Amino acid sequence: MAWAVGLMAIAPVVNTVTPFLNDSYNSHWTPDILYRLNMYWHGGLFLPWVIVLLAVIYSRVGLDRLGGFLGKLLRVFLFGFGILAAPLAGIGGMFNVTDKFAFGIPHLLEYPAFAVLDLISITLIISLLLYPRFSGRGYKSLGIPYYVLLLCVIGAFIAAMLGYFAAYITVSGPSPPIFAHYINSTMYPVLGYYNSTSVVTFAQDAVTSHSHAMLPIIMAGIVVLVAMSYGHSRWSRAEKAASTTGFLIMAGAIFGTLWVYLSSGVGNYTIPTLFASGPNGIAEDDIITGLVGAGALFVLAALLSFSRRTRTEGGTILARDPLFLSTIASWVLIYLVIPVNGFYIELHESYYGAAGAAFDAAYTRFHQDFAFFALPALVTTVLVLELYNMPSRARKIVGYLYLSGQVLAYVAGETYSIFTLNPVALALAVFGGAVMMAGVVVGLRYIRKAGPAATLDRAELTSP
Repeated sequence: MAWAVGLMAIAPVVNTVTPFLNDSYNSHWTPDILYRLNMYWHGGLFLPWVIVLLAVIYSRVGLDRLGGFLGKLLRVFLFGFGILAAPLAGIGGMFNVTDKFAFGIPHLLEYPAFAVLDLISITLIISLLLYPRFSGRGYKSLGIPYYVLLLCVIGAFIAAMLGYFAAYITVSGPSPPIFAHYINSTMYPVLGYYNSTSVVTFAQDAVTSHSHAMLPIIMAGIVVLVAMSYGHSRWSRAEKAASTTGFLIMAGAIFGTLWVYLSSGVGNYTIPTLFASGPNGIAEDDIITGLVGAGALFVLAALLSFSRRTRTEGGTILARDPLFLSTIASWVLIYLVIPVNGFYIELHESYYGAAGAAFDAAYTRFHQDFAFFALPALVTTVLVLELYNMPSRARKIVGYLYLSGQVLAYVAGETYSIFTLNPVALALAVFGGAVMMAGVVVGLRYIRKAGPAATLDRAELTSP
């Protein structure tokens, strides 16, 4: 996460040399997708963020107790190769202007980095599948959060494979002939012919489906980890019942998400618009992924109930703890930005698709950067800090920096993308992001000072 924060800090400098939003850098086969920005996000933030998430799963679930060859292999991939993968992907993503830029070296640097992420993911999936037996706890005792978390890891891996397929077409086009034949047979029922238009349509559908599937599945996994981190096994019977309802809804939504994006990404399923009225209406896939958030509401309600009657190690009621509240604030802001704003815009597409197109473009960037990347990554850092039992003073400093940055970025970003397009509001939103980054740096300093003496607070899943 320190590496990712550093890359975010120097991004404006790099942008003056190789602009992220330059259409001339786009691939011939995905002309409507900003190739440059996608590669930057993947290497600069996404890969280190996901490696941290996998490390949190490793620690929170108790896979550090996994012995034998599998346990050693997981540690080598995650803590050995994983450390190397972050800078490789970051440098590659920072300068991957096109697959031919700088002799293609930045482009090639990202390949081994993501291969490492795949190895970690595969080994983690196998470890999670076998852990109940190796640990002696059995498959019945671990509870539904464990299995929803496993589903999230598997679902994210499937979404990653869809991304590889999309990346191949983006770089290589419809070759060798087997791919051309597949695209032809897939797109013919939709377009009625086969030429470069169908390849472009297929490739862009695959890229879009990959990212649209990946992010809500990862966010579902973060919800599960938040519940585990804040004592799910100690929740009351009513709280567990509410959270179980939420977990089941989320699990169903994950299956639905994979179905709709696989069938539309590498198939010829056309996602329909629901509640249509002229150009207005909500896309079916947004309803399905929105169910992840609907399920998370049940978990949130149970967590808030629990937080009112438990305390941090410093004696503060959890519901009043700034670090915990920053997680809740992220949760609420994600709802406000994605379903509330997003559905409103879709239901008023007659304006946002015409006279308000500039607002729609600004909102698209805002909800991607803030709600899909910045806030979930911020919650991930909270999950890391909770593993180290931060003292009250450090929790307050980090928590207040997070909260103030979140609120400022939301209010200013909302003002910019929905109401004014005033560059001052945009600058304030960026400053809010910088304040959140300052909180990350403070938290990292605490971990570094605490070192191995810190008490690792694993989940109740691994308690006797």
